[in-house]
Amino acid sequence: MSAKLAEPNFATLLQRFFTERLIHQKNASPRTVSSYRDTFRIFLQFAQRRLRKPPTKIELTDIDTSLVSAFLDHLEVDRHNTIRSRNARFAALRSFLQYAGLMAPTALGTIRGVMAMPMKRFERRLVGYLSREEIKALLNAPDLATWFGQRDRVMLATLYNTGARVSELISMTVGDVVLDRSSSIRIHGKECHSYCISFRRRNETTIIHSCR
Repeated sequence: MSAKLAEPNFATLLQRFFTERLIHQKNASPRTVSSYRDTFRIFLQFAQRRLRKPPTKIELTDIDTSLVSAFLDHLEVDRHNTIRSRNARFAALRSFLQYAGLMAPTALGTIRGVMAMPMKRFERRLVGYLSREEIKALLNAPDLATWFGQRDRVMLATLYNTGARVSELISMTVGDVVLDRSSSIRIHGKECHSYCISFRRRNETTIIHSCR
């Protein structure tokens, strides 16, 4: 008769979640891994105070609706997080618990309770936009007589012409820029998405390729 395999404990599951699930299986971006790491650093500190046990002694069944609800309140009230940040932390916990449920089925009852908790609703502020005159003033603001001014002008123009995020801009390398008869730039987006944008006359841009 084969021996019964023991389910991994919370500490083991959390380690595997980062090293196997996020990095190897999902190929999560370093930014995502860092965000999830910070979430669990804050959560473990809170759980240690509330449960009166060190992180090494925490069990998966300890992470119930009562603990998670108190943690989310702690984020808003004590740490003054916005609802958007609170929901992002909650999403990280849910992602881990979804993985843990596959690895430790005996904790599914507790996990299901937490997964049933809804995200908190909040009003989404309308995104404004700059007028043509404001864009021109912004692009003309850097002092082109200095190297830093030339750099800032190129960065602002690239953001304007491509619609790239700031994080995408600062991750660009010289190899991502092609300057020939068909000039283009490759932008590396979130979660390993990348796309290439070609430049036409009058700074018009067209997405010509998208891949994962």
